[in-house]
Amino acid sequence: MTGKILVRSIIEKGCGDRIPFMPITMSFAARGIGAKYKAYATDHRVQVEGQMAFAERFGADHVSAISDPAVESSDLGGGVLYYDDEPPANDDHGSLLLDKARLVSLSVLDPSAGRRMSNRLE
Repeated sequence: MTGKILVRSIIEKGCGDRIPFMPITMSFAARGIGAKYKAYATDHRVQVEGQMAFAERFGADHVSAISDPAVESSDLGGGVLYYDDEPPANDDHGSLLLDKARLVSLSVLDPSAGRRMSNRLE
């Protein structure tokens, strides 16, 4: 049973022939291809290369399209701190909700129009 068939079976039928191997591999995948994490988090091509390399080497049943918890807030205009070899982080000093009145002005973004959310689609 391939990883895709296994995962679909679990979703659709609630069972499969084993538990899928689906680790979160963000930093490990970047290091595995010798990439700086900043490149992994901001360039979908680096993320794809890292995820595919991990899946092939370790037999993962999926590839991950996540990089860090600051993706959505950065596309909404929140402050983000970038590091060469660590995941980006939300900047508390540039938080979107330091002024709670801003909450009403935020809108749902089209993921394909976002600078970083579109990485997941790519």
